[in-house]
Amino acid sequence: MQELIVNILLSVVILTAAGLLLVVGRRKNGMTKKQKTIADYLIANPEEISYITLAQLSHQTGTSELTLLRFCQKLGYSNFLDLKEQFRDYTQKMIKQASSSSFFLPERTSGEDTEREQMLHEICNTEAAVFSDFITNINLESVIKASDEIRKSTRIYIFAHDISLVPGKFLQSRLEILYLNSALIDLSDLEVTQKIIQQLTDGDLVIFFSFPRYYFPIGNIAKKAAKSGVPILTITDSDTSPAAAHSTLLLLCPTSTKLFYNSMTAPMAMLNILASCLVIDSVSPSERQIFIDTLPS
Repeated sequence: MQELIVNILLSVVILTAAGLLLVVGRRKNGMTKKQKTIADYLIANPEEISYITLAQLSHQTGTSELTLLRFCQKLGYSNFLDLKEQFRDYTQKMIKQASSSSFFLPERTSGEDTEREQMLHEICNTEAAVFSDFITNINLESVIKASDEIRKSTRIYIFAHDISLVPGKFLQSRLEILYLNSALIDLSDLEVTQKIIQQLTDGDLVIFFSFPRYYFPIGNIAKKAAKSGVPILTITDSDTSPAAAHSTLLLLCPTSTKLFYNSMTAPMAMLNILASCLVIDSVSPSERQIFIDTLPS
Protein backbone atom coordinates (compact mmCIF):
# COMPACT_ATOMS: atom_id res chain seq x y z
CA MET A 1 0.00 0.00 0.00
CA GLN A 2 2.82 2.38 0.88
CA GLU A 3 4.61 1.63 -2.37
CA LEU A 4 1.37 2.20 -4.29
CA ILE A 5 1.08 5.68 -2.77
CA VAL A 6 4.67 6.40 -3.77
CA ASN A 7 3.98 5.25 -7.33
CA ILE A 8 0.85 7.41 -7.57
CA LEU A 9 2.75 10.43 -6.31
CA LEU A 10 5.62 9.78 -8.70
CA SER A 11 3.19 9.54 -11.61
CA VAL A 12 1.81 12.96 -10.68
CA VAL A 13 5.28 14.43 -10.34
CA ILE A 14 6.40 13.01 -13.69
CA LEU A 15 3.41 14.70 -15.34
CA THR A 16 4.58 18.02 -13.90
CA ALA A 17 7.82 17.90 -15.84
CA ALA A 18 6.32 19.72 -18.84
CA GLY A 19 8.86 18.17 -21.19
CA LEU A 20 11.52 17.45 -18.61
CA LEU A 21 12.15 13.95 -17.30
CA LEU A 22 12.55 14.15 -13.56
CA VAL A 23 15.12 11.97 -11.88
CA VAL A 24 13.24 10.60 -8.89
CA GLY A 25 15.00 8.64 -6.21
CA ARG A 26 14.40 4.91 -6.38
CA ARG A 27 14.37 4.42 -2.62
CA LYS A 28 10.99 2.77 -2.12
CA ASN A 29 11.45 1.24 1.27
CA GLY A 30 8.08 2.55 2.40
CA MET A 31 6.83 5.79 3.81
CA THR A 32 6.28 6.86 7.37
CA LYS A 33 2.80 7.84 8.53
CA LYS A 34 3.70 11.54 8.24
CA GLN A 35 5.11 11.07 4.75
CA LYS A 36 1.90 9.35 3.68
CA THR A 37 -0.07 12.33 5.03
CA ILE A 38 2.05 14.69 2.96
CA ALA A 39 1.73 12.50 -0.14
CA ASP A 40 -2.05 12.33 0.19
CA TYR A 41 -2.27 16.12 0.54
CA LEU A 42 -0.13 16.73 -2.55
CA ILE A 43 -2.20 14.34 -4.64
CA ALA A 44 -5.51 15.87 -3.46
CA ASN A 45 -4.38 19.51 -3.86
CA PRO A 46 -1.88 19.73 -6.74
CA GLU A 47 -2.88 23.26 -7.74
CA GLU A 48 -2.42 24.56 -4.19
CA ILE A 49 1.19 23.37 -3.99
CA SER A 50 2.17 25.81 -6.73
CA TYR A 51 1.62 28.84 -4.49
CA ILE A 52 1.51 27.59 -0.89
CA THR A 53 4.39 28.41 1.45
CA LEU A 54 6.39 25.83 3.38
CA ALA A 55 4.90 27.09 6.64
CA GLN A 56 1.36 26.85 5.26
CA LEU A 57 1.91 23.32 3.99
CA SER A 58 3.34 22.40 7.38
CA HIS A 59 0.15 23.68 9.03
CA GLN A 60 -2.16 21.98 6.49
CA THR A 61 -0.48 18.57 6.84
CA GLY A 62 0.29 18.74 10.56
CA THR A 63 3.96 18.03 9.94
CA SER A 64 7.14 19.98 10.68
CA GLU A 65 8.96 22.00 8.03
CA LEU A 66 11.98 19.74 8.49
CA THR A 67 9.83 16.68 7.74
CA LEU A 68 8.58 18.40 4.59
CA LEU A 69 12.08 19.22 3.42
CA ARG A 70 13.18 15.64 3.96
CA PHE A 71 10.13 14.49 2.02
CA CYS A 72 11.15 16.74 -0.90
CA GLN A 73 14.61 15.24 -0.82
CA LYS A 74 13.11 11.75 -0.80
CA LEU A 75 11.42 12.60 -4.09
CA GLY A 76 14.67 13.87 -5.56
CA TYR A 77 14.22 17.62 -5.06
CA SER A 78 16.91 19.72 -3.43
CA ASN A 79 14.37 22.03 -1.79
CA PHE A 80 10.69 22.90 -1.50
CA LEU A 81 10.87 25.59 -4.19
CA ASP A 82 11.84 22.98 -6.78
CA LEU A 83 8.82 20.88 -5.81
CA LYS A 84 6.55 23.93 -6.08
CA GLU A 85 7.88 24.74 -9.54
CA GLN A 86 7.05 21.29 -10.85
CA PHE A 87 3.55 21.39 -9.41
CA ARG A 88 3.10 24.86 -10.93
CA ASP A 89 3.96 23.39 -14.34
CA TYR A 90 1.48 20.57 -13.75
CA THR A 91 -1.31 22.93 -12.73
CA GLN A 92 -0.81 25.21 -15.72
CA LYS A 93 -0.77 22.18 -18.02
CA MET A 94 -4.04 20.89 -16.57
CA ILE A 95 -5.65 24.34 -16.73
CA LYS A 96 -4.70 24.65 -20.39
CA GLN A 97 -5.97 21.16 -21.12
CA ALA A 98 -9.25 21.60 -19.27
CA SER A 99 -9.96 25.13 -20.47
CA SER A 100 -8.82 24.98 -24.08
CA SER A 101 -11.43 25.83 -26.64
CA SER A 102 -12.07 22.90 -28.93
CA PHE A 103 -15.22 22.67 -30.96
CA PHE A 104 -16.18 21.14 -34.25
CA LEU A 105 -17.88 22.90 -37.10
CA PRO A 106 -20.51 20.80 -38.85
CA GLU A 107 -19.40 19.74 -42.30
CA ARG A 108 -20.78 21.69 -45.19
CA THR A 109 -21.33 19.88 -48.46
CA SER A 110 -21.36 23.07 -50.50
CA GLY A 111 -20.73 26.77 -50.17
CA GLU A 112 -24.28 27.91 -50.77
CA ASP A 113 -25.49 30.72 -48.52
CA THR A 114 -28.79 28.90 -47.96
CA GLU A 115 -26.99 26.25 -45.94
CA ARG A 116 -25.35 28.83 -43.74
CA GLU A 117 -28.64 30.62 -43.31
CA GLN A 118 -30.34 27.37 -42.36
CA MET A 119 -27.69 26.64 -39.76
CA LEU A 120 -27.92 30.16 -38.35
CA HIS A 121 -31.72 29.90 -38.21
CA GLU A 122 -31.34 26.69 -36.22
CA ILE A 123 -28.95 28.42 -33.81
CA CYS A 124 -31.32 31.38 -33.46
CA ASN A 125 -34.27 29.11 -32.80
CA THR A 126 -32.32 27.15 -30.21
CA GLU A 127 -31.13 30.33 -28.47
CA ALA A 128 -34.68 31.67 -28.42
CA ALA A 129 -36.10 28.43 -27.03
CA VAL A 130 -33.44 28.15 -24.34
CA PHE A 131 -33.84 31.80 -23.36
CA SER A 132 -37.63 31.52 -23.24
CA ASP A 133 -37.37 28.49 -20.98
CA PHE A 134 -34.82 30.30 -18.81
CA ILE A 135 -37.07 33.33 -18.33
CA THR A 136 -40.14 31.16 -17.71
CA ASN A 137 -38.42 29.11 -15.01
CA ILE A 138 -36.06 31.63 -13.45
CA ASN A 139 -35.98 31.40 -9.67
CA LEU A 140 -36.63 35.00 -8.64
CA GLU A 141 -36.45 34.07 -4.97
CA SER A 142 -32.81 33.12 -5.48
CA VAL A 143 -32.18 36.39 -7.31
CA ILE A 144 -33.67 38.36 -4.41
CA LYS A 145 -31.58 36.42 -1.88
CA ALA A 146 -28.46 37.08 -3.93
CA SER A 147 -29.31 40.80 -4.08
CA ASP A 148 -29.80 40.91 -0.30
CA GLU A 149 -26.47 39.16 0.26
CA ILE A 150 -24.66 41.56 -2.06
CA ARG A 151 -26.16 44.68 -0.47
CA LYS A 152 -25.18 43.68 3.07
CA SER A 153 -21.61 42.71 2.15
CA THR A 154 -18.66 44.94 2.99
CA ARG A 155 -16.42 43.52 0.27
CA ILE A 156 -17.41 41.49 -2.79
CA TYR A 157 -14.85 39.32 -4.57
CA ILE A 158 -15.81 38.18 -8.05
CA PHE A 159 -13.80 35.20 -9.29
CA ALA A 160 -13.88 34.37 -12.99
CA HIS A 161 -11.77 32.77 -15.68
CA ASP A 162 -11.51 32.86 -19.47
CA ILE A 163 -14.90 33.59 -21.07
CA SER A 164 -16.56 34.11 -17.67
CA LEU A 165 -14.42 37.22 -17.18
CA VAL A 166 -16.84 38.95 -19.58
CA PRO A 167 -19.95 38.59 -17.35
CA GLY A 168 -17.68 39.05 -14.34
CA LYS A 169 -16.60 42.47 -15.59
CA PHE A 170 -20.21 43.34 -16.41
CA LEU A 171 -21.32 42.52 -12.86
CA GLN A 172 -18.45 44.48 -11.36
CA SER A 173 -19.36 47.56 -13.43
CA ARG A 174 -22.96 47.36 -12.22
CA LEU A 175 -21.85 47.06 -8.59
CA GLU A 176 -19.53 50.05 -8.98
CA ILE A 177 -22.46 52.17 -10.24
CA LEU A 178 -24.24 51.34 -6.98
CA TYR A 179 -21.09 52.18 -4.97
CA LEU A 180 -20.66 48.60 -3.81
CA ASN A 181 -17.09 47.60 -2.98
CA SER A 182 -16.15 44.88 -5.45
CA ALA A 183 -13.04 43.40 -7.06
CA LEU A 184 -12.72 41.11 -10.08
CA ILE A 185 -10.17 38.32 -9.62
CA ASP A 186 -8.83 36.30 -12.54
CA LEU A 187 -8.75 32.70 -11.32
CA SER A 188 -5.81 31.96 -13.59
CA ASP A 189 -3.65 34.04 -11.23
CA LEU A 190 -3.41 31.35 -8.56
CA GLU A 191 -1.13 33.38 -6.32
CA VAL A 192 -3.56 36.31 -6.08
CA THR A 193 -6.51 33.90 -5.78
CA GLN A 194 -4.86 32.10 -2.85
CA LYS A 195 -4.04 35.41 -1.15
CA ILE A 196 -7.63 36.65 -1.38
CA ILE A 197 -9.08 33.33 -0.18
CA GLN A 198 -6.80 33.39 2.87
CA GLN A 199 -7.87 36.94 3.74
CA LEU A 200 -11.63 36.32 3.64
CA THR A 201 -13.41 37.50 6.77
CA ASP A 202 -16.85 38.40 8.12
CA GLY A 203 -18.64 40.81 5.83
CA ASP A 204 -17.05 39.45 2.66
CA LEU A 205 -18.96 37.80 -0.18
CA VAL A 206 -17.45 35.49 -2.78
CA ILE A 207 -19.01 35.24 -6.25
CA PHE A 208 -17.84 32.49 -8.57
CA PHE A 209 -18.57 32.29 -12.28
CA SER A 210 -18.23 28.70 -13.45
CA PHE A 211 -19.19 27.41 -16.88
CA PRO A 212 -17.99 24.48 -19.05
CA ARG A 213 -15.29 23.59 -19.55
CA TYR A 214 -14.94 24.13 -15.84
CA TYR A 215 -11.70 25.70 -14.64
CA PHE A 216 -9.53 22.84 -13.37
CA PRO A 217 -8.90 24.04 -9.75
CA ILE A 218 -12.31 25.68 -9.18
CA GLY A 219 -13.63 22.89 -6.94
CA ASN A 220 -10.77 23.10 -4.46
CA ILE A 221 -10.75 26.91 -4.56
CA ALA A 222 -14.47 27.01 -3.73
CA LYS A 223 -13.97 24.43 -0.99
CA LYS A 224 -11.28 26.55 0.67
CA ALA A 225 -13.40 29.69 0.36
CA ALA A 226 -16.26 27.85 2.06
CA LYS A 227 -14.01 26.96 4.99
CA SER A 228 -13.67 30.68 5.76
CA GLY A 229 -17.37 30.76 6.58
CA VAL A 230 -18.26 33.61 4.19
CA PRO A 231 -21.30 33.27 1.92
CA ILE A 232 -20.60 32.04 -1.60
CA LEU A 233 -22.75 32.89 -4.62
CA THR A 234 -22.02 30.79 -7.69
CA ILE A 235 -23.37 31.69 -11.11
CA THR A 236 -23.18 28.52 -13.14
CA ASP A 237 -24.96 26.30 -15.64
CA SER A 238 -25.65 23.35 -13.33
CA ASP A 239 -26.13 22.51 -9.67
CA THR A 240 -23.60 19.71 -10.22
CA SER A 241 -20.78 22.02 -11.35
CA PRO A 242 -17.58 21.78 -9.24
CA ALA A 243 -18.16 24.99 -7.27
CA ALA A 244 -21.87 24.42 -6.66
CA ALA A 245 -21.35 21.92 -3.85
CA HIS A 246 -19.54 24.55 -1.76
CA SER A 247 -21.95 27.43 -2.42
CA THR A 248 -24.62 28.95 -0.21
CA LEU A 249 -26.47 30.50 -3.16
CA LEU A 250 -26.81 29.40 -6.79
CA LEU A 251 -27.98 31.29 -9.85
CA LEU A 252 -28.43 28.80 -12.69
CA CYS A 253 -28.11 29.82 -16.32
CA PRO A 254 -28.20 27.45 -19.31
CA THR A 255 -25.18 28.04 -21.55
CA SER A 256 -25.04 25.17 -24.07
CA THR A 257 -24.82 26.22 -27.69
CA LYS A 258 -24.20 24.53 -31.03
CA LEU A 259 -20.70 25.68 -31.98
CA PHE A 260 -19.12 26.74 -28.70
CA TYR A 261 -19.04 25.45 -25.15
CA ASN A 262 -21.02 28.40 -23.81
CA SER A 263 -23.53 31.00 -24.88
CA MET A 264 -23.54 34.09 -22.65
CA THR A 265 -27.16 35.00 -23.49
CA ALA A 266 -28.74 33.62 -20.31
CA PRO A 267 -25.87 34.58 -17.91
CA MET A 268 -25.95 38.20 -19.12
CA ALA A 269 -29.74 38.28 -18.78
CA MET A 270 -29.43 36.86 -15.25
CA LEU A 271 -26.95 39.57 -14.32
CA ASN A 272 -29.21 42.26 -15.75
CA ILE A 273 -32.09 40.94 -13.63
CA LEU A 274 -29.84 40.74 -10.54
CA ALA A 275 -28.57 44.29 -11.10
CA SER A 276 -32.14 45.51 -11.59
CA CYS A 277 -33.10 43.92 -8.28
CA LEU A 278 -30.21 45.75 -6.63
CA VAL A 279 -31.46 49.05 -8.03
CA ILE A 280 -35.04 48.35 -6.90
CA ASP A 281 -33.75 47.63 -3.40
CA SER A 282 -31.24 50.50 -3.27
CA VAL A 283 -32.84 53.40 -5.14
CA SER A 284 -36.22 54.81 -4.13
CA PRO A 285 -38.92 55.04 -6.84
CA SER A 286 -38.80 58.85 -6.77
CA GLU A 287 -35.04 58.83 -7.49
CA ARG A 288 -34.86 56.12 -10.16
CA GLN A 289 -35.22 58.41 -13.17
CA ILE A 290 -32.47 60.63 -11.79
CA PHE A 291 -30.38 57.51 -11.27
CA ILE A 292 -30.95 56.42 -14.89
CA ASP A 293 -30.20 59.92 -16.26
CA THR A 294 -26.82 60.02 -14.50
CA LEU A 295 -25.67 56.59 -15.66
CA PRO A 296 -22.63 56.34 -17.94
CA SER A 297 -23.26 55.07 -21.45
